[in-house]
Amino acid sequence: MLAKSSAHHLARMIITLGVVIICFCLSVMVHASTSTPPRAPGWGELAYEPPAPGTYELPVIKLATDGEVLTSDSSPSKLFDLMSGKIVFLSFIFTRCTDENGCPLANAVLYKVQARLNQNPDLANKVSLLTVSFDPEYDTPEVISAMKNFYSEGSASWQFLTTRNLDELQPILNGYGQYPVRVDHHYTHNEGVDEYIHLLRVYLIDLQKQIRNIYSVSFLHPDILMNDLETLLMESRTNQ
Repeated sequence: MLAKSSAHHLARMIITLGVVIICFCLSVMVHASTSTPPRAPGWGELAYEPPAPGTYELPVIKLATDGEVLTSDSSPSKLFDLMSGKIVFLSFIFTRCTDENGCPLANAVLYKVQARLNQNPDLANKVSLLTVSFDPEYDTPEVISAMKNFYSEGSASWQFLTTRNLDELQPILNGYGQYPVRVDHHYTHNEGVDEYIHLLRVYLIDLQKQIRNIYSVSFLHPDILMNDLETLLMESRTNQ
């Protein structure tokens, strides 16, 4: 009798523990789905002093990749032609992105970089900002033209680009290690709009079309980008 009572008590304890674990897991899932992620560093002031320009090196990571693109006025071009003679910051976005720490962050950081470049015309002439859409189906030249007008304020140094189709886009994405995953709008929070899951990356490309840095969300900040830019310019002057 005692054995049966103990077994019954143990079973109740196991069931109770299971319910507690399930409730805890559900609580964590709800919190994760409703809580707002922290804003990326690029939205505000940098919390630390970055290394001064020229005090560090930026080793070559790999060669950049060329490809066929369309400019915001529908003109066909090659990526390398747009990079020629410039140090480049290259980003990949889609215009309908709603992730604050995704494409809007890349645009905001490059906007701040552009503002600093505009204060130094000699420096601005040595730099190009290139933003390529990986959603050519929606991001037509007309769409990216509107985005260019919004962000670049008529500056010729910031080009917004798209491609004719995915077949022309894919080799570019492969070359830069960008593998966005399209999510059907039935499974997104943005009703009626397909979205993309992707890792935000911005690339620093030197005058020899070599990738010298790849910025993730944690290091995508105008202070860091500007210091890296000045470091490459100092390097190019030394090598002349």
